[in-house]
Parts: sequence; C-alpha cells; structure tokens
Amino acid sequence: MRIHTFRRHRRRTHHRFAAVAGVGLVAVPALAATATAPAHEMRTDVRQASSTVSSFLWGDVTRRYIVVLGARPEPNGQLPGVLQQRLDRAAGLARRHPVNRVVVSGGATWWLPVTEAQFMNVGLLRRGVPVWQMVNEDRSTSTVENAQNTVGMLAGMGASGAVVVTNQFHMKRALKNFRDAAGRQHADLTFRPAYA
Repeated sequence: MRIHTFRRHRRRTHHRFAAVAGVGLVAVPALAATATAPAHEMRTDVRQASSTVSSFLWGDVTRRYIVVLGARPEPNGQLPGVLQQRLDRAAGLARRHPVNRVVVSGGATWWLPVTEAQFMNVGLLRRGVPVWQMVNEDRSTSTVENAQNTVGMLAGMGASGAVVVTNQFHMKRALKNFRDAAGRQHADLTFRPAYA
C-alpha cells in the first residue's frame, strides 16, 4: 500500500513540475517515451556513436586529435559535473586511441593561478591518460576562443581533424564555432562530435 501511495505522489509531483516548468502537455508524452525506450536500443545508439568516433580517430591516428572543452571550476577548486563528464569521455577515447593526442582547451580561472587546461590535465591523469598524450591550449575564456585558439594549434601541428568532446547542450554551438574558426583561418580540418 505504501508503495502504491508513493508512486501516485510521484506522478502528481511530476505533472506539477511539468506544468510549472512550462513543458506543456505535448512534451510530457514525448519525455515519457524517451524515458521508456528499451535499454538495448539506447546501448545500440551509444555503441554506434562510439564506433563512428573511433572510426574517425583510427582513420588518421597521427593527425586527428581529441579536443576537450573546459568549464570553469567551482570556487573551492572542484571540477563541475559537466567537466567531469567531458573528462570521462575524453579519457575513455584516449585510452582506446593511445596515439591520438588530447588537446585540453581552457584558459585562466578568475580566482586561481591555475588554468582550466591544468585542471583537466590532473583530471585526465587520474583517469589513466599519460601526460605525453596531452597538449594544452590555456588562453581561451569562451567557446569562441576555444575554437579560434585550438584551430590555430591544430593547423600548426598539421592536423587533419578532431573530435570535440563536450556535453549535448553545448555541442551544436561548439561545432559551429570550430567550423567557423577553421573557415576564417583557412584550415582544412574536419570536426566530429563526441558527446560527454
């Protein structure tokens, strides 16, 4: 009986949240359908995306890079959850592709004498990525600057392309920034998404 009451309460709370958040009646069924998608379908999608990224990296191992976009550390020096997710994804790729180099992109934090790139170095080291596999881009303070500075570095290193590691909410804008920067710098680079 308690379980039944709890479930009913959860449903009511969910509907109230949906109404308050302005999700609307149309979006709620779509959200429910996504949440109830069979687990094997979700695993297949993840494997296919991972396979595509791996195929891209294996296609030109010495000239294709893994680019990880930074995020501002918290005031106590802890890495935010979105950056932890990016580092998890990048470390997994770097371990599977030990020849491909990892560019960590992020500049000065406004309260510490340590850059986002240096925070990411430590995070990747803790996840088993060797320091020789990392390249730091430590001047940028926005996604646009991440793109401009990283594209310049990649072109200078003779790269043919890179996978960009960031979160889903950030990916569309990040890829546009990277492709625009490559166009402005006349760099022949291909960018692919690697969702964290």
